[in-house]
Amino acid sequence: MSRTLLTAEAIHTQDPSSPTVEALVIAGDRVLATGTRKDMADCAGIGARRVDLPGATVIPGLIESHIHPTYAGLTDGWADCRTPPCRSITDIQQALRASAGGSGWIRGWGYDDTQIAEGRHPTRTDLDAVSTDRPVIVLHICGHFAVANTAALAAAGIDESTVAADDPLFPRGDDGRLTGMAWEIDAVSRLTAAVPALTEQEVNGALLRSLLSARARGITTIHDLGVGLSAGEQELAAYRSLDASGELPVHVVGFLRGDLALQALDDRRVTFEHAPAAGAHFRLAGAKFWADGSIQGLSAALRAPYACDPGHHGDLLYPQEQLDEMILRVHRAGGQVAVHANGDAAVGAAITSLRRAQATDGRVGRHRIEHCQVSAPSDLAAIRESELGVSFFVNHVFYWGDRHRDRFLGAQRAADMDPLACADELGLRFGLHSDCPITPMDPLATIRTAVTRMTRGGTVLGGNQRIGVDRAIRAMTVDSAYLVHDETRVGTLTAGRRADLVALDGSLGDLGDGTVDIPRPALVMIDGESAHQPVS
Repeated sequence: MSRTLLTAEAIHTQDPSSPTVEALVIAGDRVLATGTRKDMADCAGIGARRVDLPGATVIPGLIESHIHPTYAGLTDGWADCRTPPCRSITDIQQALRASAGGSGWIRGWGYDDTQIAEGRHPTRTDLDAVSTDRPVIVLHICGHFAVANTAALAAAGIDESTVAADDPLFPRGDDGRLTGMAWEIDAVSRLTAAVPALTEQEVNGALLRSLLSARARGITTIHDLGVGLSAGEQELAAYRSLDASGELPVHVVGFLRGDLALQALDDRRVTFEHAPAAGAHFRLAGAKFWADGSIQGLSAALRAPYACDPGHHGDLLYPQEQLDEMILRVHRAGGQVAVHANGDAAVGAAITSLRRAQATDGRVGRHRIEHCQVSAPSDLAAIRESELGVSFFVNHVFYWGDRHRDRFLGAQRAADMDPLACADELGLRFGLHSDCPITPMDPLATIRTAVTRMTRGGTVLGGNQRIGVDRAIRAMTVDSAYLVHDETRVGTLTAGRRADLVALDGSLGDLGDGTVDIPRPALVMIDGESAHQPVS
């Protein structure tokens, strides 16, 4: 078996017994040993391949614990309705028209009603102005809402005669007509189910674009939290075919969209995998459910009202009993459950359901709570005591922190958002994520946000919830591996672990210094093989 001797300015292993070493030896796809340059040269032996990285800092390969890669890849072909560039509904209309070449559906994504001049969601009338004969859909930046024109609603069989007048998923205007809004994931899925199926080439291409982008950013493993979110079971088929042909550029742990998972369990078409098969880069670990919506959409379920709407708390998407039942079915099938919960009321509901599922048979599934934006110390303690996992959406601090403070949550709740320091003090192991494409997939920038708590507006939000650089790296390496029972396979540069690593062109101290450029990957290795050379 071939051996590789790798040396660098510093190698941070995330192994508490030997946190920093000078060199390591790789045999095949595994770390063989770590230590001094001399000892590792002796271990590697004559003829070993040498990788010398003077001035570089090596850390374990980064693990992005919550993204939507197919969705992110598909947006490359849709109108970009984010702010910037779009600062008004007129801008959104122009972006949609500019992308409307050819025929078929016109797709857009990323509008934010809280940032455009009108301060509201677009309507079917606004989108009818783009086209009356072609279906038009535009997704909100949070992914929880969509707006459709009349043609798209008709294609989905959604109209005033097929939707109850009081159905909150498809709201109506004062005139009694549907506004074009699809409110929350189930409604969005019903709407987008009418979009013609993508080809295998389109799904595979979208997926590979995202995964190659992840690898270039130092990510060696991703957790897909919603396989099927954009293309149904085509996404699961894409993962399996690309894995079988050896084309997956990173390791992937998948969680199937909840409704698809329940149907597949009914039909006995799916099994959940607790460990990767030999040579595989993909495994389906479980299923993902949504307990609430988004804070910026006022649909996250909070215990105390929104600062901007004192009579409104948001709502749970399902009654507790229904959430219990859905989660229990996946738990009993041996799957790991991930639950989207942004507001503290949703976090509490998720904890209750996950605890109840585990109590039925005593199996600790290490089920997960995703985002956990607003949560009390008692919630975090309950997560720890129940041996659940959590992945925090800390990028929210940078991208929405100013608006959460000034508009949605108020100063104190916004400062306590994504309580990383509190979670650390309680001994909770947690991951960090970008939720790409909701925010850009850049794990080193995510680490900096966790360390500095700096908002886009240039202020520190909740400085008492900052964590150190090493703790943030641990969250995006071995602790994210822990979230999916992989901590004995990957996440540290320790003998026997998978040889996934990234070499940075700067020091770890630079990651926490907001006055200097963020270090970038100079080299990425996956399974002991170089996967990426420097790019600008």
